[in-house]
Amino acid sequence: MKTAVPRPRGGFTLVELLLVVAIIGVLTGLLVPAVLGALQAAQQTSCASNLRQIGYAVQLYLKDNGGTFFPLVTSRADGKEWYFGFESNESVSTGEGHRILDRTRSRLYPYLHAPESVETCPAVPFSGPYKPKYKGRGWTYGINYNLASHRSSANTVSIRPNDASRTIVFADAAQVNTFQAPASPGNPMIEDMYFIQPQSPHVQFRHGRAANVLFADWHVAAVGPAEGSLDARLPKALIGSFDPEAVLFTLRGAK
Repeated sequence: MKTAVPRPRGGFTLVELLLVVAIIGVLTGLLVPAVLGALQAAQQTSCASNLRQIGYAVQLYLKDNGGTFFPLVTSRADGKEWYFGFESNESVSTGEGHRILDRTRSRLYPYLHAPESVETCPAVPFSGPYKPKYKGRGWTYGINYNLASHRSSANTVSIRPNDASRTIVFADAAQVNTFQAPASPGNPMIEDMYFIQPQSPHVQFRHGRAANVLFADWHVAAVGPAEGSLDARLPKALIGSFDPEAVLFTLRGAK
């Protein structure tokens, strides 16, 4: 009598394949939010570290300049000297996204040993509707407009100790551009913004609907947007303004 030899299985049955796919789908649904959450937390931590380093540099600058803040921008015959770098007139003529920014002429350059590593928030969405101004990545933080005067002059301020923990120095910043190609009213794009003002939509809440803020007592904290302030032209960009009750822009004793 011959013994039956079991035939080897050729592979998974349809039911088994469907079961495996279902299990993978469940695991993916559980893991992806956790991974994304961890990534966002890491980006926020890295951004906060950037702002603390910028804060150290600002403190050293103020110490060397009698407590006087740098101007936002100084116009020169050969170009503009922004607080974060210099762009020549020739560079401006090359057009958006192709300008050259000389970061070695930043006001804070002598105090930042590696400015390229701290000038960019890792959560900035450089893909998608992002319109760069400079070749390479620019400066992704905005200074309190009342600190760095828009006039081509320095700004000496005196902040009361009780106000320092609520007075903004720098924060995550961006704006919605609809007026400069390749952006248009029908094609709004995200653009770097270098200063922030009260009730102006120039803050980007890119860390889980919060923006990292460097305050005048030199601590960094996450702050949410004012209700109804997010720019509706590009809602996913999360660009809006701070609640004036939560933060301070006005500096008592400013000269």
